[in-house]
Amino acid sequence: MARVTKKAAKSAPASKPPFTLEGIDHILLLVSGMKPAARFYTEVLGCTVENALPQYGMLQLRAGSALIDLVDIATPEASWAKPPVAGGRSFDHLCLALGAHDEAKLRRHLARHHVEIIEEGVHGGSRGESLSLYVRDPSGNVIELKGPPPVQGLTSLPAPRGRPG
Repeated sequence: MARVTKKAAKSAPASKPPFTLEGIDHILLLVSGMKPAARFYTEVLGCTVENALPQYGMLQLRAGSALIDLVDIATPEASWAKPPVAGGRSFDHLCLALGAHDEAKLRRHLARHHVEIIEEGVHGGSRGESLSLYVRDPSGNVIELKGPPPVQGLTSLPAPRGRPG
């Protein structure tokens, strides 16, 4: 792995993101068997059940200000999340909560950095329903960039499409 020197870092184009990163909104974990997983996260770790989404094989758990989404890949409803190889990944994506921002500036910022938006839609999260943009990091991990919910009466959200959470 090459080391980045101060000189090399200075030559890279400076581009401050057009949003404030507020923290982790949720993480989605793939599990085999919802009952033991839910029992572990609630009884051992102290999470509380926030929402059940059986149509996706999903259970949302409150973990402080964030959510842990459990998806039971042993059920047909969760086929959307099942890894292509048995024993494959158990992590689906990381969701970062963004502060209020200009959506067009965010899209331009991602494009300037050659980051493709692979999916987008309106989904629920720890702060409510809002627009999510999905991108991949250089290692191929999916990162969801989730804006804050709209202020009541000021804006409307498009109809949901794509994956849940």
